[in-house]
Amino acid sequence: MGQPNAIKVGLCVEFMQDNIPTLGYVLEEQGGKLRLLLANRREMNLTSARILPWLGPVLQGKSKEEIISALQFHKDERKKIQDNVHVEDLWQMTQGEVLEEEIEFFASLIENEINPDIIAGYAHALLETKSHFKFQNPCFEVFTEETVNTRLEAERLQKERTALVSGGAEWFKYLWDLYGKNHYVQDKDKEKEPQEPVATTLKNLLLTKMADQESHEEELLWKQVTKQVPDDIFMPYFLAVTWKIVPEHYNFWLAKAQYDSSQDFALPFFYDIQKMQGIAQEIKNLGKQDILKKEIPVKEHSNKNALCATLEDNDIFCSAFAHFSDKQYISIDSESTKDIDDAFSFVELENGDQELVVALACPAFFWQFQSDFDKCIAKRSTSIYLPEGSLHMMPESLSTACYSLIEKEVKPAMLVRALYDSEGNLKESSLDFARVFIQDNLQYSACEQVLTPTALEEKEPTSMEDVLAAEEKKSYYSCNYEKYAPSQEALAKAQQYATVLEKAYFFAQKHLQQRIENGAVILERDEYDLSLEGEGKDTKVYIEAMPQNTKAQLIVAECMVIANSIVADYAVKNGISLFFRTQNVGIPKEKAGIWRKPEDIAKVARLLSTAITEIEAKPHTGLGLKAYSPITSPLRRYGDLINQAQIMHYSFFAKPLWTKEEMDNMLTQYNVYNGLANQVQRNRPRYWRFVFMQQEAKRNGEACTFHGIISDENDMYVTVTLTREQILVRAKKSLFGEKALLGQEVLLRLGKINPLQNEVSIMKVQEL
Repeated sequence: MGQPNAIKVGLCVEFMQDNIPTLGYVLEEQGGKLRLLLANRREMNLTSARILPWLGPVLQGKSKEEIISALQFHKDERKKIQDNVHVEDLWQMTQGEVLEEEIEFFASLIENEINPDIIAGYAHALLETKSHFKFQNPCFEVFTEETVNTRLEAERLQKERTALVSGGAEWFKYLWDLYGKNHYVQDKDKEKEPQEPVATTLKNLLLTKMADQESHEEELLWKQVTKQVPDDIFMPYFLAVTWKIVPEHYNFWLAKAQYDSSQDFALPFFYDIQKMQGIAQEIKNLGKQDILKKEIPVKEHSNKNALCATLEDNDIFCSAFAHFSDKQYISIDSESTKDIDDAFSFVELENGDQELVVALACPAFFWQFQSDFDKCIAKRSTSIYLPEGSLHMMPESLSTACYSLIEKEVKPAMLVRALYDSEGNLKESSLDFARVFIQDNLQYSACEQVLTPTALEEKEPTSMEDVLAAEEKKSYYSCNYEKYAPSQEALAKAQQYATVLEKAYFFAQKHLQQRIENGAVILERDEYDLSLEGEGKDTKVYIEAMPQNTKAQLIVAECMVIANSIVADYAVKNGISLFFRTQNVGIPKEKAGIWRKPEDIAKVARLLSTAITEIEAKPHTGLGLKAYSPITSPLRRYGDLINQAQIMHYSFFAKPLWTKEEMDNMLTQYNVYNGLANQVQRNRPRYWRFVFMQQEAKRNGEACTFHGIISDENDMYVTVTLTREQILVRAKKSLFGEKALLGQEVLLRLGKINPLQNEVSIMKVQEL
């Protein structure tokens, strides 16, 4: 090959310009510095060090026009030769045999005769095939097969990414324009849609971005494909809805929590579920007779279990429930409740003492902790109750059938017994495990109707209609009592327990009063029924006033407080680490009590910190308790399941199932999963409330108003609690005129309602 010192006037040479070999004619050479004439008639100066090693031909005695014509001729010849070179054949002939060679060697492998144009044409072909050859002046390196495969894959991915970025950016811009017009992708738009696999990649990107599960690489891709659309946190949702990947009102909070809303999550655990059902059925078949209790051996297994048993040890589980409790148990829940965690028995003894026994479903007895099934349920963390429907933590075959305390059935249960004297003081308490027979599942609404005549303290009502009318006057929004009235069957069932319900209610009142004397702070807000009709963009949202089942709910609430506090005290006494709920904050004594008015709730709520979960027991100020550990909802909350197993294991083996350090480690993971699920529980109903306000404003136009009560104010702003929507809205004080009094009722006209951002503006205020 030619050397730099062989370069002379009249020689055709090549050099790299913008990574492309460029042909030139040497007009002048002096001391390694060249002046070249190019085919585009330009002249340029450069050093001989930049000249590529293939030289020639020499053009002698030509005019400028002839030189330019000759340069173009040789340029065209080299392009023809380059196009006919089979580079992969050259690579197959040389890889594994040759490490590197000059270009003449490669050309001579194919061509019988070579000339400068042929050599340059081959050089151009090898320069362009960077996946197989690498130019290391003056030679070409031959890559190994492994290197070639790697580089080809990298090239393929780079091409895909280039198509992805360019096509994705244009498509997302198109989708954003459609969204701005309130349009969705139609058949006529399909021709603009990216081809596969780009389309699938973009769809997956939107889904992972909505779920906040994208990788670093996906985050970089997102930034590239969204350069032509606004930077909005909800942009993935807007584009996915417009593309019809997800429906309008898609619940992306569930996706963020990675919470499977179907029952498919349980499919891989069919065997475990079947075995657990079989054991529960075997215990149920024992009936109402006590059986001989056997000593339960301590065994080590790959999975932790409260009884040191596997799902094959049926006899151990049956022995744990050898005793049958012959007390009369009833439950009180909403009409829609299927996963019944708790029931109770309440009796007054001859000496005036009152005995409360709370029966709890106890799946923890059979639970194989650390198994794949357990890890799946731990990740779900809690049941979620939404306007769209209930999402159960456990598969429904377990939570609503196998372990649920269903009426007229014998079920294994954990029993929390509390004995009170006639003054309501706790005399003794105990924990036990037994089979129970659930007499009846009662409904809140039916129990409330049974309790209402007897629970009014000031005067006897003349009729049920009088009671309901009096209650209706308390609310700005009227209630359709007929719609929410219990069925005659439910009412008749509750009526059988009128005496028990009345005594339990007065007991619950007394217990609540004692908690208040101990500093309990009770914030009571009216409940409104949030319901949906239709699907997707056609979904209609309704919020209606509903009867308040305060008396029936008080019975259940106090039963749960008693059971959870007794378990917490038992754990403290015996040094057992549990998931305790704590709210260790001091508040003024005068703030203890029941607060119902929005302005009072706002004042007191500012003094209370959010309750947290800890391994060590601390006071729960809001409940007025020294220790509180949730255990009453093991079908619905994973933390309760853990607590139940911990107590059970201690009861049978005199030591906890987990050490304090193990519980502490478990708490970290629990808080993460539970936090994600709780975000769904908070944000989704709140979103629907904003959608309701938006729809109401559209339906009624400027005549649409929302009732509220001024609950807070300062020098700059006034806060209003919307009565029906249970949402706080705020505006500058000047909008309310000279007077903005706490507790004042107002009618608001609202605008700029954004359900995703949870934003709304007060447009006009009218005093009532």
